[in-house]
Amino acid sequence: MHQGVIFPVLSFALFLPAFCLPAQSTDAALQARNVLAKRTNPDTGDDLPDSDDHPNHLDQVETAFNDALELASYVLDNIDKDTTIFPNYFDEGDRAGVKNVYAAILGTTSIPENPTTGNDLLGNLLVQTTDTDGLCTDQELAYSNDEDPENPFIVLCPNAFKKKAVTSLNGAENPADNPDDAKHYILCDDLKINGHVSYLMNSLGSTLLHEYTHYDGLVESIFGAPIIDQDNGYGPVNVYNNLDKGLSPFNADSYMYYALHTLWNELCSFEFDPPRAGTDDADPDCGNTVCRN
Repeated sequence: MHQGVIFPVLSFALFLPAFCLPAQSTDAALQARNVLAKRTNPDTGDDLPDSDDHPNHLDQVETAFNDALELASYVLDNIDKDTTIFPNYFDEGDRAGVKNVYAAILGTTSIPENPTTGNDLLGNLLVQTTDTDGLCTDQELAYSNDEDPENPFIVLCPNAFKKKAVTSLNGAENPADNPDDAKHYILCDDLKINGHVSYLMNSLGSTLLHEYTHYDGLVESIFGAPIIDQDNGYGPVNVYNNLDKGLSPFNADSYMYYALHTLWNELCSFEFDPPRAGTDDADPDCGNTVCRN
């Protein structure tokens, strides 16, 4: 959910392998994921303190910073050759502009061989849990507000912390080494059992990616209009089946689910089927309905 204009510019860096991996059964099934080793992160507020109990909310947010950029990086690495996933989310004529949105989020136009720091403006962004605008509901994951461009912020609602991690999370071991920690991660085994694009793919990082696409100062100039939350624009079923593709470049969840679909197809080496209405959009984290953010 967008409450104004914000100016996040994300930095991008060298890919390194992480231990948080898509399957938990055998070492051979564990595929390396991209960890962005050097970047400028948003700040976190006093309502996200560190503690001796790990993983805590701060740990989750710090991993989500990585996961959001990883989503964009997988798109940037695949979009030019993608002929199967992209048409389900966007019109072909919008491919270059869509690519530029992800590139703007990463702060780069290509996958760099060496770490880069990106735009320092990302450090002006505050990620907090205090519900400043009173918009957190049982269906809401997050919202952003940049009505004051000097103090832009993202609010992560309680539901956001129900979402799992993709890359390594402080205090949670590789599920292959400690199965008890599998509950903290999204695993390919679970996604393949479902077999469809669904809310099961959503991470806390994808929530941040959604909010990043709302930032007019970063992406509005690409298509000449802000990326908002269109009517019928939330959830996998709507963005895949129902939303007019002419509106997709201006819809935040279209970017989020295209990135999720791309990431998990690659990590799981699996072609996911289209989402099913009433099943793959019925997220229990948001009262068995479509989550909003």
